Amino acid sequence: MNDACPPSRRQKFRLALECFGLFVVAPAGGAAAHLPVAVIPMLLLMALGCGLVLRFHYHMAWREFVCPPVPAREWWRVLAIYAIALPCLLGFLWLLEPGALFSLVRKHPGLWLLLMAGYPLLSVIPQELIYRAFFFRRYRGLFGEGSGLVLAGAALFGLGHVLFHNWPSVLLSFLGGCLFGITYQRTSSLLVASVEHALYGCAVFTLGYGAFFFDDTMRAFR
Repeated sequence: MNDACPPSRRQKFRLALECFGLFVVAPAGGAAAHLPVAVIPMLLLMALGCGLVLRFHYHMAWREFVCPPVPAREWWRVLAIYAIALPCLLGFLWLLEPGALFSLVRKHPGLWLLLMAGYPLLSVIPQELIYRAFFFRRYRGLFGEGSGLVLAGAALFGLGHVLFHNWPSVLLSFLGGCLFGITYQRTSSLLVASVEHALYGCAVFTLGYGAFFFDDTMRAFR
């Protein structure tokens, strides 16, 4: 499909089927069947496939979406929103399950340190490659260039977390997907979106949300 031209009705139909299969049927089917999905290997394989599509189908050089010029104000915007969101996350967990607060740091400090180092590389970067760099380039012909694309990506990002079988992981992932999507849309930078995602992901595990996101994301470090 040529990016310079809007997709035809047939192309849109094919893209819609592809998007539905990849981002709805696969996670929902896995969750419904309670399949023992290896999340980290699955993410890495899917990210590899998405990266190859971006490189060879869309002819994107890595520097195009990793290191475009990003104004300093975007970094400050990310940090300002993070400073507001952090106490909100703390308060939400206190209402949801107060006994879980800082449980990983208190009970397994070594695992927490490994998670802080490995999670951004093994989980955040693949997710951002899939749900931001790939999704925004591949499906903008379906959802447009504006808020519809961000909301669609965030909704499917949240849906991808149904594999954890709890609503807080889906809700928090949807909200995070909105933030990361807006950042990627504003900057076109996988680096900035990944740093923002890593800040929230590490905060989530530090604060004690690990039970809601517990799968191979954490078992990989045991």
